[in-house]
Amino acid sequence: MQLFYKDIYLGDIIMTGGDFPWVHGDFIKYSEYGNFKNFFNFLVSEEKKNEDLKNIDADLFDENNWTIKNEEEIIGIFEPYISDETNKISFRYR
Repeated sequence: MQLFYKDIYLGDIIMTGGDFPWVHGDFIKYSEYGNFKNFFNFLVSEEKKNEDLKNIDADLFDENNWTIKNEEEIIGIFEPYISDETNKISFRYR
């Protein structure tokens, strides 16, 4: 599976399991991932701060911008949670 933000390819997902409604996997980052690193770090942070939110484009929170391509099928998801340290991803289908 491939993760996209709009038409930007961020990386590959190798499914490892799930806990409804969440799906979990390993994430293989591609070069464009670096442009989204601050956003993903904000999502997974246990200490979210309002001033950090000011530096994040609100468009990244729009669920219509996130999709997964599975072979030829394009599936809508909510914004994914990616841990930069562990390369793990969790997301929910729309």
